[in-house]
Amino acid sequence: MGAIADIVIPVFCLIALGYTIARTGYLKEAAGDGLTDFVFRVAVPILLMKSIATAQFDAAGGWLVWIAFVATYFSGVVVVWTAAMVLISRVFGRDQRASMISGVAAGFANLVLMGIPLVQRAFGDEGLQTFFILLSVHLPVMMIISTFGMEFAARADGVGQTPISPATIAASLARNLLKNPLIVGILIGLVWRLSGFGLSGVAEQVLDLLSATTGPLALIALGVGLTKYGIRGNLAPAMALSVLSLLVMPGIIWLTGSFVADLPTHWIAVAVVGAASPTGVNAYLFATHFKTGQGLATNTIVLSTLGSIITLPFWLALVVL
Repeated sequence: MGAIADIVIPVFCLIALGYTIARTGYLKEAAGDGLTDFVFRVAVPILLMKSIATAQFDAAGGWLVWIAFVATYFSGVVVVWTAAMVLISRVFGRDQRASMISGVAAGFANLVLMGIPLVQRAFGDEGLQTFFILLSVHLPVMMIISTFGMEFAARADGVGQTPISPATIAASLARNLLKNPLIVGILIGLVWRLSGFGLSGVAEQVLDLLSATTGPLALIALGVGLTKYGIRGNLAPAMALSVLSLLVMPGIIWLTGSFVADLPTHWIAVAVVGAASPTGVNAYLFATHFKTGQGLATNTIVLSTLGSIITLPFWLALVVL
């Protein structure tokens, strides 16, 4: 268990540092926002670009393994998302928009701020290569599902008065994705890889230095962000969603990868650790945009982050030891 502690304790120490810096006012709120922007707009896109441009994907498995890996991860997402929607609508009696927010909260893990540093510490650069295969698919697929789902939910609740236009929503979504720094980093990495130019010399050293900042700054930014949320009622449903996110989803992925897809152990481990990451900020962003379920989203973010202190060591012990 010492190896697990070496992975987990520094991660949560950096999150706690970020939270303390923000809560005490040692740095102004604008500084915290700037740190988060740097992570999302500079550090992570550069890490994605460099990794995709230079990774030895040929050694990571063929296309069939890649497809099975992604399908295994999304098997957990589908089950948990569906269960969350049924739970919130049938048991807690919330409307369709809140139900959809619950699906996002339970199934949209924080693969960027939490997943990247966790996978890097647990599995090194080889693990990141595998993880970026998932990340490059995860963001656009989850954004598409979330966006279309919320549009349909709004109209089911009688909020959206205009007929839904899949073409208009798809065009808007495409524009947003193409402006997303993470997607831009992935695309630049693919183009650079196909060009055959490679990376060396000063350019490689600069990218290495910037990439090295990603993990620590991402965790500090996550801690800073927690000060914006807090507990706002909705404790019972948020606890239920946290259980789905932290225990049920990685459990399904572990079972599917081990006994259905028969993935290599390394690939299963990366998928499980990514899925065991707490709820990401996207749940709050969607709740704010559609003006519903904000308390549900924020509580799930906070409770799942706190709960992951207990659940992450369990999953790491299962897949690492």
